[in-house]
Amino acid sequence: MEEQKTIFDYIGRMFSVYGIIIAIFMILGMIVGEPASSYSALFSLGQAGLSFSTLLQLLGFAAMISLFQLLFLTDALIKKCPMAIRMLCFFAAIILVIVALAVCFSWFPINDKNAWFGFLVSFGMCTAISVGISSLKEKAENKKMEQALKRLRKKE
Repeated sequence: MEEQKTIFDYIGRMFSVYGIIIAIFMILGMIVGEPASSYSALFSLGQAGLSFSTLLQLLGFAAMISLFQLLFLTDALIKKCPMAIRMLCFFAAIILVIVALAVCFSWFPINDKNAWFGFLVSFGMCTAISVGISSLKEKAENKKMEQALKRLRKKE
């Protein structure tokens, strides 16, 4: 059973997601910032950093991810849907938001197949890492719960 969450839990989650996104973009900016500055609005400052407008766009993106986590990955709203379906919906929603943001804010050239391929590869890698970390965390939590249950049974 999941404990009651407050708005502050979700704000904390949003800023955790935001921090990870910013760290990823800092690394990308240092690696590809200058060549990408004329190619992508995300890297308009090249290796000098991220613009305030980019930071705000990424904050909005983090807010959307946190909302999707609430909708699809907790039992708050969807209780009877299998987790695999909820994960698919979660990642599909994120892809749709990224596409909308890419179009609205010129994150990369919309008609460039290489840009879309690069996006799909990087999104796939980030998704795989995220799912892997989440799986490890869930296994560790399950192991702790099993150990606690064993201790409880020994006391009886």
